Amino acid sequence: MSTFARRKVVNYSKAFLKYLAQTRFDSRYEAFTLFLAMPKALKERKHVTARIVTKQDVENTLAVIEQATEKEEIDEYHRINYRAIVLFGAFTGQRPLAIIARLTVGQFKQALSQDKPVLDIPLECDKIRMRHYSPLHHQVVDAIEPRGAIISPDVGVSDRRAQPSQSFGRSLFGHCHH
Repeated sequence: MSTFARRKVVNYSKAFLKYLAQTRFDSRYEAFTLFLAMPKALKERKHVTARIVTKQDVENTLAVIEQATEKEEIDEYHRINYRAIVLFGAFTGQRPLAIIARLTVGQFKQALSQDKPVLDIPLECDKIRMRHYSPLHHQVVDAIEPRGAIISPDVGVSDRRAQPSQSFGRSLFGHCHH
């Protein structure tokens, strides 16, 4: 007999005992419901995924970015971009392609214009279609602000820099594939 079928029989039996107690004016019938309690279901423990990003992972990634800059494999513009995206992802826990790639530069400008920077993530950017807010850690703010033309409204936007409606992920990577 399945758990669903057992639960159905137990609930029917409890209801019947309650009915008997009410119709016969004898509360002893309800005392038997004690014996009809379903055993507590054991919840399956969910395993922690091995994909958790640790502080050491972030530090290693930032170190590789710095090494690539020193070896002149990437330029300063891309170094700043990569640092910003790594720190944003690390501090907020947002998924790189599911959320970060869909965010716009304008959303970051709006967040940075507040006293306490909080990024408004609209439902169309979220995997589970739920609007939420993501506070920006001061290190994330510091990593994003050097990108002056993208974030600061008082600086002109050059052809290498993002427009306010452009995807943040694309503006950071330039060659990002979605």
